[in-house]
Amino acid sequence: MKTSKDELKKLFEERGSIELNNNTRKLLSGSHGKILSGKKFVELISKQKNYIITVGDMVTLTAISAGIIPNMAIFDLKTERRKIDGTEIIKAYKNIKKVKNPAGKITGELFSVIIKNLGKKRIGIKVNGEEDLAATLCIALSDYNTIVAWGVPGKGINAVKINEKRAIHALSIIKKMN
Repeated sequence: MKTSKDELKKLFEERGSIELNNNTRKLLSGSHGKILSGKKFVELISKQKNYIITVGDMVTLTAISAGIIPNMAIFDLKTERRKIDGTEIIKAYKNIKKVKNPAGKITGELFSVIIKNLGKKRIGIKVNGEEDLAATLCIALSDYNTIVAWGVPGKGINAVKINEKRAIHALSIIKKMN
């Protein structure tokens, strides 16, 4: 049986990148876990012994400010398209990979950097462009029980613990992209 990693590797080899379309935009617009306040998010991850991935600057900064360094942080040093002071993020990660990823897309470069670095401790991925869709990719690729969290502007933090159902759902959304 093929794994999500194999299917996605083939997809990116064939297409190079994938892009949101109207159908996948609608699928991604809803909540995919509990929307948490910063305080509730910190409570959740402070109890975790499993791998933690944050996607977005504010969710990453929320964890770092609480003294918790996510295993993998994917960020662009912007929030709601405005530059932020990312000093704390940069200081937290000695190993930072840089990738280009335009808004509304997942490039083969982003896929490759995530897949090569999953499981490593303290890896930062600095995206030149936009990192928003990386959460879906991380859900599809991560081991079960990994926590993937991303910011929901104006609402809070969406955090999910990966299981088979969530991974399959994320993979199905990615496969529906153009």
